[in-house]
Amino acid sequence: MSAMTVEQRIVEEYHCDVADLLAGYANEGMTSKQVAKKLDCGVSNVRRIARKYNIRFNQPVLEPTIISSAKFQEPKMNPINFLSRVWHT
Repeated sequence: MSAMTVEQRIVEEYHCDVADLLAGYANEGMTSKQVAKKLDCGVSNVRRIARKYNIRFNQPVLEPTIISSAKFQEPKMNPINFLSRVWHT
């Protein structure tokens, strides 16, 4: 007999739909690494299954880029925006 897949284990051990379980973890803000640890499987398995059900786990928050910073938006030239301004002589 072959080993059970992660999806089969979820159904058997948690008695719920795979998509519902993963969506619940995603809504809690868990990362795919945390879910993998909880399910005792590899991160790649969790990501593959999540992709199958179109579920996204907590992604790191990206810092705003320099273009959206207040210093860059200032009309006067400063050390942050000097390369994006026209230099008048």
